[in-house]
Amino acid sequence: MGNDEKAKKMIEVFKTKTVDSAIKGFTIEQNDEITNKVRAYLDSLPKEELVSIQLFLKTLLNYCYEGRLFKEELNEDDKEKITKLEDKEKFLLKESIIYFYGRLLIGNDMDILRDVYNIDDNKYIKLNVTFASLQSFKEEIELDFVDKVLSSDVYDQLIRSWTLAYFQLTPNPYDYVDKDTDDWSAAKKPRIERLRINDENNPKFKKAMAFRLLDLVVLYLFIRNRKVNNLTDEEKQVIRDARIDYEEYSDEKKKKMEEVKTLILTYKN
Repeated sequence: MGNDEKAKKMIEVFKTKTVDSAIKGFTIEQNDEITNKVRAYLDSLPKEELVSIQLFLKTLLNYCYEGRLFKEELNEDDKEKITKLEDKEKFLLKESIIYFYGRLLIGNDMDILRDVYNIDDNKYIKLNVTFASLQSFKEEIELDFVDKVLSSDVYDQLIRSWTLAYFQLTPNPYDYVDKDTDDWSAAKKPRIERLRINDENNPKFKKAMAFRLLDLVVLYLFIRNRKVNNLTDEEKQVIRDARIDYEEYSDEKKKKMEEVKTLILTYKN
């Protein structure tokens, strides 16, 4: 199945808003090309339709956790369909729900994502919830995850491996393990480009600011792991100039970004 067909199956979920369509369309392994196509479709929808989709995704996620996220009367047939899924299918379903729930153009209910982050021990689910939470600018999940990746070898390797696989369009980013010597330019380039964005008039400004801390952290992790700072002088200047005086940031987050900037720029080979 090609990426166009996979994207169409995902879009069908939003059109029909049924458990059956979600099982067919959301148990597909994602990559950047697929999700860009689906998000372009979502961007074309009116706000009232996005609200309806968000409510559906919220209910669907509650099914995945057998009603533990919030009190709601569950359809037993739909609940059974999800319960019977194999572990991999259920994981992919959760991944898709979390991804799109966090990236809708309307305000997010962060309580449900925080509950998923705390309930689910799967480190990839924690990674997905973290990315989904970024554009809300509510920092609790993000700062906890950043502490994990900076202090734990397991989470360090997790985000490096996932980043390389996802942006190199590997069919399954969860099976890939960074070999510590792999070319990481595919991970570096989009982060440097996003760190260049400091102008509020840029249409990608808010997303760039949402991802700023993790973009810096990911760059540092690759440098620290490779024990080589191979950033060019121009790239180092981009990092120096990367804006962190944004009104949505807490003082704690600003301090963390300044620390990571310093770690990158002063790293000695």
